[in-house]
Amino acid sequence: MSEATLQLDKAALTLTVGTEQHRLPIGIAGLSQAFGRRMPDALALENAIADVEDAIMPAARHLPAGTRALGTSNPLLLQLMCSATGDPQARSASREAIEALFSALARQAQQPGYRDAQMPQTPEAAAALLVLRECLHHWGILELRAL
Repeated sequence: MSEATLQLDKAALTLTVGTEQHRLPIGIAGLSQAFGRRMPDALALENAIADVEDAIMPAARHLPAGTRALGTSNPLLLQLMCSATGDPQARSASREAIEALFSALARQAQQPGYRDAQMPQTPEAAAALLVLRECLHHWGILELRAL
């Protein structure tokens, strides 16, 4: 089976399956700008979820059946992996761990002034977590692995 990897940059998300690259029109810069360059509130997060879903859903057809994990070497995604697991040396994170970190972000978005200690407090980290969570959730991926 071909390895599937994710690379997230300012302008796009790239899903690579084997030797094929699929560039998706969602990036950190656009999402963090939509957040007003600060941590998102509930409305901004909800609107961004819809935008991310629209951008990533078509890419599901490029994943081979049975794909269980995505690899990444992206520093921000690796930071989120460590935050989600609570392990600064983490080499993988389950979808459940990423979901729990996203739940922390969603709780924070609902409570102005509250800062969850587990969540990196930058709009870029919030944007990357949103993209990662939606990819794992909608593509049926069980694990993110460090490359």
